[in-house]
Amino acid sequence: MSWATNGGVRIRYETAGDGPAMVLIHANPCDHRMWLYQTARLEVRFRLLAVDLRGYGRSDKPETRYAFDEVAGDIRAAMAAEGIGRAVLMGASIGAKLAFRLAADTPDAFPALVLIGGNAFRGKSYDSRIEGYRRDGVAAYRARHLEELFAPGFAATGAGRHLCGMLTDDSARLSGAAIARLFEAFDGVDLAAEVPSLAMPILIVNGEHDLSLEGATRTAALIPGAVHRLIPGAGHLCNLEQPAAFDALVEAFLAGHGLWPEIA
Repeated sequence: MSWATNGGVRIRYETAGDGPAMVLIHANPCDHRMWLYQTARLEVRFRLLAVDLRGYGRSDKPETRYAFDEVAGDIRAAMAAEGIGRAVLMGASIGAKLAFRLAADTPDAFPALVLIGGNAFRGKSYDSRIEGYRRDGVAAYRARHLEELFAPGFAATGAGRHLCGMLTDDSARLSGAAIARLFEAFDGVDLAAEVPSLAMPILIVNGEHDLSLEGATRTAALIPGAVHRLIPGAGHLCNLEQPAAFDALVEAFLAGHGLWPEIA
């Protein structure tokens, strides 16, 4: 367990593996554990850094208002703490929007982006999520939120029950107000005017049932050379529902750009 600090906010992150750096930024309402399958596959080739966004895991949980760019600064602080100046960037949902922000600000630091969701436009569900976490609290609302991010019926399967239980087992130590603040930081953030300038290789992956598919399709069309792939039968968290299919897309994409290292 390692820590970085940004403006007085402590950010917890995990590292694993050796090789070229890869930074992993999770989705709401998960933490770094949403990358468990990818960590198992990628740590033999990459040096992985997986953060817990503020509000989640053991990172601080500020309940006062802050800006979107401060959250991006949390990722930069974790990279700096590990001496990482250049890394493939993998982000999911809210993590994908952070990846767009980071890549637009410092394009030379990120040789490629792998994005789940990948919607540069304002999310349609932010208002209801903010209200839900404030009104119902984490324990009551988070499980419903997570279930909605999977394909219909997946949460009721054996694998789905296990993953949902694992990803929500720390809900008692989280703050609904803090999670609402994270959503508020992204509310109104629209990066559609910035993403066309991104020149690094970009892969955007959506599940067939992903609620962000429409926005991701529009986003991919704005970025010259962006690769957009769909995983049939999966939802928003397609890397958890169908890890083999997701990992195969990542490997083919990175290998095609000379960014898939041999095992040392």
